[in-house]
Amino acid sequence: MSIQRTFLFYFSSFSLVIAIFISAIYIQTIKVDWYEALFFKQIFLLPVIVFIILTSIILGVVCGLVIGYIMKKKFEEVDIRLVELEKGEFDISKIPTEKLIEVSGLYDRLQRIQNRFDEQVKASQKLANERADWNESMKQEILSQERNRLARELHDSVSQQLFAATMLLSAINQNPNPDKTVTNKQMKLVEEIINESQSEMRALLLHLRPIQLEGKSLKKGAEELLLELTAKLPLKVSWKIDDLKLDKGVEDHLFRIMQESISNTLRHAKATTLEIHLIKREQFVFLKIIDDGVGFEMGQEKAGSYGLQNIRERAAEIGGAIKMISFKGKGTSIEVKIPILKQKEAVE
Repeated sequence: MSIQRTFLFYFSSFSLVIAIFISAIYIQTIKVDWYEALFFKQIFLLPVIVFIILTSIILGVVCGLVIGYIMKKKFEEVDIRLVELEKGEFDISKIPTEKLIEVSGLYDRLQRIQNRFDEQVKASQKLANERADWNESMKQEILSQERNRLARELHDSVSQQLFAATMLLSAINQNPNPDKTVTNKQMKLVEEIINESQSEMRALLLHLRPIQLEGKSLKKGAEELLLELTAKLPLKVSWKIDDLKLDKGVEDHLFRIMQESISNTLRHAKATTLEIHLIKREQFVFLKIIDDGVGFEMGQEKAGSYGLQNIRERAAEIGGAIKMISFKGKGTSIEVKIPILKQKEAVE
């Protein structure tokens, strides 16, 4: 039952009680027979008892509807603020002035929850900035570890794929009486293996980019990366990069998320087009990567997650969230949403 119907029911019931109470008082104050006074005397051409009941019910219904409507609007306003808080779009300045203590208390609680969330975001971004400074000082060591990791991946993936292609070619060459159909299938398989090796190699080379932006703006670093992709790869790449000025740690994480997403697209998606959008809307930065690759079934992240775990961790470190949409054979869209605190909050 809605709150408006609840108030209507209670006020109507209460009005009947009032009607009985008024009738009892009326009976006590008159000197004639009560039956005659209630049923034969008239007010506005209506018997007294009918007039009392109708008047009480009408007043009860009107009061119930009015008060129920007012309370419904107040709770709808609270619900709107809760939805905004859930989406991370809650604005304290938009809270209306409220005279009811109970509703005002709810707004106070929402404000405290938002303040706590802002503190957590500030702490996360501060930690990201400190980590970025630490990464700068440990650059050489990290580069060394990255090279070792790339060497292991080259051995585990590209090297094995090329070895398999070599073995197939050797078998084709050593066959004294090759069947044309079988040979064509084997050559096509060799071509597929070599293409996969090329994609894997390009993705690994992408990771040889600098770990930090090294004094460049996020826009300049991202555009250099994407220009290099368009120059070296048979992939149609389009982008829209806003000129943003963010904290160093936030910029570094966004750049690495972009790197990771592009790398996984090259390694797994088999895409022909790639779109990159990095824009700011109000107090949020959005990074969106869209490809037209093979996609995968949602919920089967182990089979085709495109490195989502690493992207999620980086987004979470700066207080952000990730949203993904993918359809089998229709591509994948990854959107990262990062809250940017106002300058006053950042200074505090």
